[in-house]
Amino acid sequence: MRKRIGFAIAAASVLALAATGHAETPVEKRLRMLEQQLKEAQDKIKRLEQQADQQRAIGQATQKQVEQNAEEAKTAAAESHKKVASLPDWLNHVTPFGDVRYRTEGFYHQPHQPGQDVTAETRERIRARVGLRVGWGEELSSTIRLATGNPNDPISTNQTLTGNFTRKNINLDWAFLTFTPGKTFGIRPGLASITGGKFPNPIFRTDEMVFDDDLSLEGLSEQFQLLGKPYGVLDQVKLHGLQWTFDEISNQQDGWMFGGQANPSFHFGDLQLEAGLGQYWWLNSDQIAQALSQNTTAFTASGAPVANPNFNSSLYNTNLLMKQTVQPPTTTPGKKPAAFTAITGYRSGFNQSGLTLAATLPNVVAAQPLRFWADYIYNWLAVNDEAQGVTAGLRLGQLKTRGDWALTGFYEYFEQESAISSFAWSDFGNGGTNLKGPGVGLDYQLLDPLTLSARANFTNFITKPAGVTTGDNNPTQTRLQLDAQVKF
Repeated sequence: MRKRIGFAIAAASVLALAATGHAETPVEKRLRMLEQQLKEAQDKIKRLEQQADQQRAIGQATQKQVEQNAEEAKTAAAESHKKVASLPDWLNHVTPFGDVRYRTEGFYHQPHQPGQDVTAETRERIRARVGLRVGWGEELSSTIRLATGNPNDPISTNQTLTGNFTRKNINLDWAFLTFTPGKTFGIRPGLASITGGKFPNPIFRTDEMVFDDDLSLEGLSEQFQLLGKPYGVLDQVKLHGLQWTFDEISNQQDGWMFGGQANPSFHFGDLQLEAGLGQYWWLNSDQIAQALSQNTTAFTASGAPVANPNFNSSLYNTNLLMKQTVQPPTTTPGKKPAAFTAITGYRSGFNQSGLTLAATLPNVVAAQPLRFWADYIYNWLAVNDEAQGVTAGLRLGQLKTRGDWALTGFYEYFEQESAISSFAWSDFGNGGTNLKGPGVGLDYQLLDPLTLSARANFTNFITKPAGVTTGDNNPTQTRLQLDAQVKF
């Protein structure tokens, strides 16, 4: 279009020059008018092009603004949603955990006194535990856990389903702080860790012979990892320091357990080997025995025995005890009050050496590992030769995902004075010491959070308690447990 207009203008200009000096003819007039019209048209086209350019610029700016406004609106909406839906920042440091278990448990061929009619016992039990772990960076954490069970029983969080549908107890099971100094203090991370409060057993263990899994210790413990990296076949060496307090008495010596354990781990090809060598000395352990006695040797003004403020009827005992027959003072002439027996302590002291070994070989059967373990305890302060305990077992398989399984078999021989019976494994026999026998177990992970288990322990007394079993028999008690457990 511009070329045609330019050509017309040029033609008109030539004709105008050619006619210079002559009077304007009608043709020349029409050419002049045409030239003027063409110029006006060119100016109009130029104005239209400028307007079009302006409109395009305005359109682009408007589109850009629309897009920017949309993005800002989207960001604002996301921020608003985040403020409404997200949790407070401190909750990002919290890790919940817990488990729920249902158990059917049966006792068969139970020991009993002569003439006593004892039938098989079956009971339904539940266990529920829930906790929170709060991590404050890499150097400090705090943990609490609540659990069901009798608050006076230190070695069980089970709750028997009885009592005409009454509600069950919930207790403070764990409450502890863990301090792991690291880069802030110029220390290699993981070198040292200090725990204080009420906490799970920190030492390396393979079974529950001496310390039941439900036993929550109190006081302090320390752990030191001596190696920053593996050294040859030696993977790590841990040292555990233990200061557990079990009794506090005003203006008297308190009850403590002072001890420690060296815990090295090795590998020899695919074989993993771990060991624990520990020493456990119980200071004033008689205070535990005295809690078994309902009355003290003190008396009120009227001559009545003073109730023991530390009495705990839920403590289970199979250790030998020192007892004292106490005759209350006569406060009424001619009326002699009945004597009673008070427990003054254990016949043995407790200073124990323990050796624990575990060896694991992977991919033995159907890609499942095989684990062997052995646990030995010896009490240097036992009042007699009943001072040793040993457990050995095998476990094939492991539980990680749905379809996993494990088979377990073991044998335990646990002499009467080898350990404090109130803290020993509660599920072996009726609990305590002076027991021997095998046990078997099967575990199957039906769903990722659901495990089904069946276990049976077959126990006899090592030394038959006087008057407990009928005649000269020492019946083998069978204790069967069927569990369904969900962990989270």
